[in-house]
Amino acid sequence: MNALSVSFRQLLGSLRLVGFLYVVTLVLSLLAAIPFYNTLKTEYHDSMAFLKLLDGFDYTVFSDFMRQSQQTLYPLFSVGRWLGLLHLFLSVFFAGGILFCQAQAGSRFHIGTFWQACSHYLGRFLKVAGVTILFVLINATIWLLSGSLLITAASDSMTERGQFWIGITAFALFMLTTTLLLCIGDYAKVLMFQEDDRRAFRAFGRAGRLVLKNPGKTYGFYWLLILVGTVVFGLYFLVDKTVTMSGWLTILLVFLVQQGVVFLRAGLKVWSLGLAYTVYKNLPKPVPVKRSVPAAFLADEPAMPIDDVSGALSPPGNAGTYAPETGTPTDKE
Repeated sequence: MNALSVSFRQLLGSLRLVGFLYVVTLVLSLLAAIPFYNTLKTEYHDSMAFLKLLDGFDYTVFSDFMRQSQQTLYPLFSVGRWLGLLHLFLSVFFAGGILFCQAQAGSRFHIGTFWQACSHYLGRFLKVAGVTILFVLINATIWLLSGSLLITAASDSMTERGQFWIGITAFALFMLTTTLLLCIGDYAKVLMFQEDDRRAFRAFGRAGRLVLKNPGKTYGFYWLLILVGTVVFGLYFLVDKTVTMSGWLTILLVFLVQQGVVFLRAGLKVWSLGLAYTVYKNLPKPVPVKRSVPAAFLADEPAMPIDDVSGALSPPGNAGTYAPETGTPTDKE
């Protein structure tokens, strides 16, 4: 629990960073919300039917409106999809800056330095994201085929309830393995950041062995933050269902609660990477094993340091590293 408390204290010291991520999320939301609101205002022609939606979702109102205005709304849905992809890209982009801020815990947050760190680590983190997505797709295919084959094989001897439980079990196992892969992806980012590694598959494999060797401190904490996020969203839906939006005051109250949830979601993103970074630093590292070098090699070639982690030869110096004390990439990158 020490890593959890340390990372939480670092999160409280990173409220400027969380606020910046919240503002970015809010701006992206407004890019879709303002055109959508203006379109709705034009299309509903002062109809009073939309007031029914204040008390809850009414499928009749929704279906009638979509039937009349679907051609106008389809371009906005396309914009929403592109903004969703942009949001995923920014989550990868900001990971480098978040980890850099965690490494410089206690320092004042500067947007310029944060942006440089995001740009510096973008390439390698995009590779990790690609590897993670690849394994998630393979995992989804495996569980989809397994569940379908089991349901097909048992269709003659099993009731619909039994088939339903097979599907639920396959989906639960898919969720567990997918979250495990996402957790490994976070630790792969931390490993590439901490050790200046650029090989995504190698980093993902090392992170996978690290997570499987320490499941309680890695995957357990990852699921703990998932549960915290689930509780936050559950409380929001409870407030949304309890508060009847009968006027501007209640609408403003629900809006403030909604924005609070968005802010907490940004905080959970920072906390998740910060926790992974803290856990990785506190986990015991294997003692490097010195490898003997043949005498013939020493006679013919200049001495070069050996990378004890991979066994490969490392060039002298530390080319391509990030200089935390200056906050800027080195000239060798």
